[in-house]
This record gives sequence, structure tokens and C-alpha cells, in this order.
Amino acid sequence: MSSMVNLKELERKAWKSFFDDGLWDIYLGLLLALMGISALLDKTSLSKNQVLAVYLGLMLIVMTAFWAAKRFITVPRMGRVKFGAVRQKKEKNVRLILFLSIVVGLAVYWFFEGVNSGKIETGFSLKTFFPLLYAGNMVLVFGLMAYFLDFERLYFIGLMFALPVPIDFWINGNYGIDPGYLVFLFPAILVVGIGLWYLIRFLKAYPPPQENA
Repeated sequence: MSSMVNLKELERKAWKSFFDDGLWDIYLGLLLALMGISALLDKTSLSKNQVLAVYLGLMLIVMTAFWAAKRFITVPRMGRVKFGAVRQKKEKNVRLILFLSIVVGLAVYWFFEGVNSGKIETGFSLKTFFPLLYAGNMVLVFGLMAYFLDFERLYFIGLMFALPVPIDFWINGNYGIDPGYLVFLFPAILVVGIGLWYLIRFLKAYPPPQENA
């Protein structure tokens, strides 16, 4: 029984060490920055389709860079680990959460566009409804991911994702100022900065393996 407990604890430590390289923080921080870039591009002469194309292109670059960093920085230092059924089930739960989050996000976007175009009429203020729904979705999704993945920093990252839109609506509504990409930029820099700190610490703790090792 004691050996089983020790194995579970070792697996848990191995799983948590998967996030010690800070790459997930950097990746998510860059995705948050992309939301700010999208808001900045909306103020240009580009059409919505062009803005979407640029956004998706940049996202593809960030995703590719994240995969390459994991492949060429983390794996050579820590190897590959195949986790047990419990961890695999948690990973499936996270995938389901992300899928539902995308569905909710698309539904909200469709609703928001419908209200703006006049196709949908509401009896309440969209300026109050949309930022609260957005923030609640971010907190819930990242909170559940943090719980299932045992990745506590996701609680903080979720808060950084949740704040920009409500702050943007609040500043715009109270002062008539559109902060645009700035409300995304500052929390994105903070998240990326934390990730870089973890990455530097990881590189110092795990030097590259010798070729003949």
C-alpha cells in the first residue's frame, strides 16, 4: 500500500514538473497578447476577414513555436513520460472543457454580432451582459483546467484573461476612452514575464544532456 502511495506521489511530481519550464505560461501569455493585437487591427482599414486571417496566422506561429520549444527544450532535458489512466482521464476532461468553452465563445460572438446588427433584440444592456459573461467563462474554464491539471498558476492566468474585457468596457463607459489593446498588453506581459522566469530557472536546473550520456 505504501509503495502504491509513493508511486502516485512520484507520478504527481512528474506531472507537475511538466509545467516547470514556463512554456505554458509564455504560450498563454502570447495568446492573450494576440487578443490585444486583434483589437488593434480592428482600428485599421483591414476588413474583418483580413483581421481574422492575420490573427489565425499569428496564432499558428505561436502554437508552432510552443510545440518546437517543448520538443527541443523540454523533452531532451526531461524525456517523455506516459502517465496512468487517472491522468489520462483528467486530460480528457480538460479537452472537453476547452471544447465547451469554444462552443460558448462562438455562441456569445454570434449573439453579440446579432445584437450589433439589429437582428436580435434584448431587454437588457449588452454592455453589462457581455463583459460579465466573458469574465465568468474565463474564470470557470481556467479554474477547471487548473484543478484537473494540478497547474495552480492557471488560476492567476485565468484572472489575467478575465480582466481585460470588463476593464475595457468600464473605462469606455465611464470615461469615454477606448484603451484597446493596452488592457490586453499589460496582463499579457505579466504572464509572459512569469513564464520567462520559470524558463530561465528550468534551464539552469536542467542543463542540456551530454551527447554521450
